[in-house]
Amino acid sequence: MNKKIFRLISAALAAVTLISAAAISSMAAAPELTVKVDGKVIDFPDQEPTIVKDRTLVPVRFIAENLGYNVEWDKDANAAVIDNGRIVLYIGTDQAKIDGKTVTLDVASTLINDRTMVPLRVVAETLNCTVDWFGTNRMILVNKRESDGSEKSVFERYKQSDLFWQYSTTENEYLVWKADYATLAEASAPSTYHSWWIESPIDKSTLVNQSFDCSIIMKTFDKEELANVRDMLFTPYPTGNAAAYEIMMDTITGEIWETFYPDTSEWYPLYSAMASRSGTFGTHYYDDREVEMYCNDTCTRFVLNISEEGYVNPETPRTLSRSEIDFYTKEAKNHYCLGLWGLE
Repeated sequence: MNKKIFRLISAALAAVTLISAAAISSMAAAPELTVKVDGKVIDFPDQEPTIVKDRTLVPVRFIAENLGYNVEWDKDANAAVIDNGRIVLYIGTDQAKIDGKTVTLDVASTLINDRTMVPLRVVAETLNCTVDWFGTNRMILVNKRESDGSEKSVFERYKQSDLFWQYSTTENEYLVWKADYATLAEASAPSTYHSWWIESPIDKSTLVNQSFDCSIIMKTFDKEELANVRDMLFTPYPTGNAAAYEIMMDTITGEIWETFYPDTSEWYPLYSAMASRSGTFGTHYYDDREVEMYCNDTCTRFVLNISEEGYVNPETPRTLSRSEIDFYTKEAKNHYCLGLWGLE
């Protein structure tokens, strides 16, 4: 073979080898999933969790070892049987039996590296757990419900995510986005906040709504901030997050008006004296949870109030006519600082 051609072939093979090595290295460097159960990071020595079709699969032994439920194998049916038949997952298919009812899952249970992998959310929620996903750091939180069926508070689950600086005053607990501040000291001055944060009152005994959990508060509305807050919506609204986000954007841009109380309401004297606010109170519910949001008339503060599951707001503002909605939306466009935030 011509030496020149041989050198060219050798160089090409070396380049392919380098590209392949880089690709493998890139794949190996992909961030892994972190799973916590009741706040504790879980180690997966044999097979890591994986995401298939936007659904998380975990080794079936994870269910037994960390959630405390027995797991058996039905050889004839090729199925994993969890909690004495409460859940039956047919391996290699998307079929399952949940509490005796046959259902079709979003993703099939399967074998990966000789380990039986099952869909985490459907199993955990059937076994009385909440499941939260944080895309920013690829973290999954599993929290067991109390014996009365109540969930761990949303605020506490946000704390478990490791995404926030945490501190307290005499009145409130605060969670401040770590990426926005270099130190806890910088994040501990509410008067300097320029982005968004989460707060929860320490003493809730004086609140009218005893089911109140926490508030997400935004002061700016850039794309990164909106994306971060949207990620937070998966915790209170695991299946209704897209709809809740749409309501959020309609609230910020002044296109939803449901905060006008009838004159018979105990809240009428207070809210009739305030400037008009877009938003909703006790009008929308997703995942057994109220959607309560509002934005002030200068669009400099958005508030999302999160209450416990099952809370139904006793006060439902009156429904506005189409002409009233059109009028207030026009006023919003004139007074809200939408252009400043790129929301026009």
